Amino acid sequence: MRLADSDRKRLASEFRFAADKMADSTDLLDQLFFFSAFYGEVARVLNLSWSAELALLHLVLNTVHQQINARVISLVSGDRVVGIAKELPSTLNRVASELANLFEAKEIDEAQFHSLLTKMSELGFVTTGNGYYLYTKGLIKL
Repeated sequence: MRLADSDRKRLASEFRFAADKMADSTDLLDQLFFFSAFYGEVARVLNLSWSAELALLHLVLNTVHQQINARVISLVSGDRVVGIAKELPSTLNRVASELANLFEAKEIDEAQFHSLLTKMSELGFVTTGNGYYLYTKGLIKL
């Protein structure tokens, strides 16, 4: 990924702060609040310096946030058909921290970047009806 060092450091700093705040909380809604900083900061960097890879990261992070948030809202509203995987909050925290680690490195490892994108996508997917079904079958492991 081609990214100015100043942009990488900015993302690393914000990602680390948000990941640490997420880890400090046991409440999924609080974790989601701080998780939103990930795609928010990516959007700010994109406004200054274009990167197709960062655009992909923004899309994945924003979509995952929306998916998890929608599931939480539906549960609060009384829809108990599709639950939330018990490992989702801890896995979200772990992957957020790994994303911060990735950007804290002097160079961003492309394979690890791709791996984290797929893990984030999986976290969003497991909040859908089909994803939760596959989770309960043991096909999706968080």
